[in-house]
Amino acid sequence: MLLAFLPVLLFVKGCMSATACMDGFEPHQGSCYFFSHDKETWTGAYQSCKLFDAMLVEVNSADEDAYLSSKTSTLGNYWWIGLTDKLVEGQYVWETSLQVMTKDSFSNWGTGEPDGAGDEDCVVYAPSRNYQWGDAICTRTEHYICEKSEENGEIVG
Repeated sequence: MLLAFLPVLLFVKGCMSATACMDGFEPHQGSCYFFSHDKETWTGAYQSCKLFDAMLVEVNSADEDAYLSSKTSTLGNYWWIGLTDKLVEGQYVWETSLQVMTKDSFSNWGTGEPDGAGDEDCVVYAPSRNYQWGDAICTRTEHYICEKSEENGEIVG
C-alpha cells in the first residue's frame, strides 16, 4: 500500500521544488526575483529586500541580464540593482557579495554610462538607456529587484 503512494509523493516533491519561490517572487534559472510595486531610495530598496531575506539583485551573466532587462522593459520604469560606487568613485561593487566589478566582470552599461554625473553612485535598469544599466543619484525613489536562491531560499549573488 505504501508503494502505491510513492509516485504521488515524488510528484508532489517535484512540484514543490519547481515552485520553490515564495509568493510574489518569480523563478528563473535557480533564482527567485521580486519586482517591487513600490518605489524606494537605493538604501530603502536594499533594506526592503533584506526584509524578504533576499538581496538587491546582483547580475552575473548575460542570460540573467537578458531576463531582467526584458522583464523591466515589459514593466516599464527605472529599477534599482545592487551595484554602487558609493565608497570609491568609479569602482563598482555588488553591495551584498562585496564583489568588485573588474574589466572581466559581466556588465551591461548603456551608451555613455556610467557617466558619474553629480552624485550618481547607484545603478538602475534605465528606460532612457534601452533598459541597460545607468548610474543614478541614490536618493531617487525607483522600483527595485530583489533576488534569492530558488532551491533553499538562500541569498545568491
